[in-house]
This record gives sequence, structure tokens and C-alpha cells, in this order.
Amino acid sequence: MSSRSTLQKPDAQFLSHSNTINTECHEHQTEWTIDSGQLQTFDGKLEAANTAYAANSDLSKKNATTSEHKKATFAELKNFLGAFINTLEGNLNVPDEALARMALRPRHHHAFQPLPRPADAPVISLHAQHDEITVYASRPEHDQPTATVAPADHFGFIIRYKKEGDAGYKTVVSSRLHHTLFFEQEDEGKRVYLAAAWVNHRLEEGPWCPEISQVIS
Repeated sequence: MSSRSTLQKPDAQFLSHSNTINTECHEHQTEWTIDSGQLQTFDGKLEAANTAYAANSDLSKKNATTSEHKKATFAELKNFLGAFINTLEGNLNVPDEALARMALRPRHHHAFQPLPRPADAPVISLHAQHDEITVYASRPEHDQPTATVAPADHFGFIIRYKKEGDAGYKTVVSSRLHHTLFFEQEDEGKRVYLAAAWVNHRLEEGPWCPEISQVIS
């Protein structure tokens, strides 16, 4: 199941699914190393959506205002979950059976011919804002740095990163060509060091690109 199909469910099913994901993340926050700021954001948007849905479901109080408010809170929750679900699927601390419990798409897809390890390294660029750094990965086309194409034969890419003062690196896998890293407010001004590599469908890494850095703003 894709994050898109999760977000396009009827309202009651979507809320039930969102509550299940939220409960699982709270129960396993430490072992899955889920960012507390992300989880607090999830809590707030989910509570707002649940409250707005309940108010709009009360036939004695339902009106155009409650309907519009419900739509707005659902849109905010869906916008957040689109990125958050990708984060969960890219977080290797979240086991495959947990993804299945949350009815999220599996990481592994059966193929007739296993693909080899990627032979090239990605080119990465960064965009920083509001305690977030979004990492974009691309592949140079015919050795032209300004022209890039998506690697159709890869599952996605893996990011290796650490902040100033961290003892070691953290890693996260993304099945898309970009991934957002979330940091705490107290991390502002710290420098983050990052590198990336393509991965195949068995999550086998190719060569790593040169490490670059970015200040958390």
C-alpha cells in the first residue's frame, strides 16, 4: 500500500489508520528513534482532525463552518503524513513487520532478476529552513553536471548524517529522490555533515558521494 492510497481513504478510515500509526509510533518511539518534534507535530494535527471530524459528524451542530474546518484539518494532516510515512519507511529501525502492522507499503518487492549494487554515486543538494534540511539526490546525465535524471534501476538512496557533537552517524533510506531531515530548535546553528549513496531493492549500497555540510537554520 502506498502513502497515496493511505491518504485517499474515506474520512473515517483515514482517521482510524492515522490513529493506528500514531499509537505505534508512540509505543516504539525510542527503539525506532523517532524525532520527538515530528511526533508532537503529528499529535497536534491528528488531535485537530479528530476534533473537527467529531464536530462535523454531529448533525445538530454540522454547518458550512464545521465542514470547512474539517476539510482544513484533514488537509494539514494529510500533508504532514505524506512526508512522515516516507520517513518511517526509510527508517531502518522500523522493522518490516511494523510497517505491515501499520498497513504501510513494504520496502522489499519481489523481482525476477535481482539488481546488482549501484555502480555510481548520486549528486546531492541541500535546502535548509525552519530546523529542517531536505536532501535532493540526482544522477548526472552523460557527465553533464547541470542535467540530471532519476535512476530507474534503483530503489532509492541512503543518507548518512551527523550533527556537530554527535558520536556517530545516523542513516535513513528514501525511496524518493528527496528526503527531509528534522532537527530540534536547540540544534540551530550546528553544522550537519552528510553523504549519500544509491541503494538497490535489497538495500545494498553503491559508492558514497563526497561528504558535504550544512548549517541548521
